[in-house]
Amino acid sequence: MLLALVLSIFSLRWQLVHAVERLPRPPAQELIPSPHSIKMVTLGFDHLLADYFWLQFIAYVGDAQPRLKDRYALADRYVDLIATLDPQFVQVYWFAAFTVGGDEHQPQRAAEIIDRGIQANPNNWFLPYIAGVNQYLYAGNEKSAARYYRMAARFPDAPFWLESQAEVLESTAPRFFKEANSWLGIYTSAREPVVKEQARHKSIYYWLSIYKSAPTEKIRVRSRQVLHELGVEVQ
Repeated sequence: MLLALVLSIFSLRWQLVHAVERLPRPPAQELIPSPHSIKMVTLGFDHLLADYFWLQFIAYVGDAQPRLKDRYALADRYVDLIATLDPQFVQVYWFAAFTVGGDEHQPQRAAEIIDRGIQANPNNWFLPYIAGVNQYLYAGNEKSAARYYRMAARFPDAPFWLESQAEVLESTAPRFFKEANSWLGIYTSAREPVVKEQARHKSIYYWLSIYKSAPTEKIRVRSRQVLHELGVEVQ
């Protein structure tokens, strides 16, 4: 009896994914249903379908040549769908910032998705932090970014440097230095390998430039230390 029930559940899950795969596809060969329409037919397997569309999204983002042409035009639809099906899936909100806010140049759309994530994950400091990253790097709103950073800093498990990051954003420090600190913070905190590697490359670029043009020995020593942590040795 139990075995029959388990087999029937797996059969239903397979049929659901197979049915999605067989739906008519538009010329672009990309099928991204609206969150509202798919929620009506998930039959309780929201997380399964979130995983399915997450794999499709990763393949879409990783296919670099076509993305040069469409400029990630479908990214926000993918991210919105996945975040709706599994609001606790934190990794997708990183891509809301970097892919929707950055590559697709829609920081406001990214902010809408991430703000929903904050509401769905009220005890997770990552979400307001990601919101701050999106506001600073892509919306160009330093005050809003600092506000989100302070929101994240209130959590007991948040990193100690968040409050100082907010202070840096509100200061008169050069934007280049602010961006260097922002990318280093992303590298330190990111768990998603793609995001972490991108942040590492960005951090190396910024901190190597700071090292080469450092006006004081203190800044040069700090830059050398950061670069060492990033796996780069300088003389």
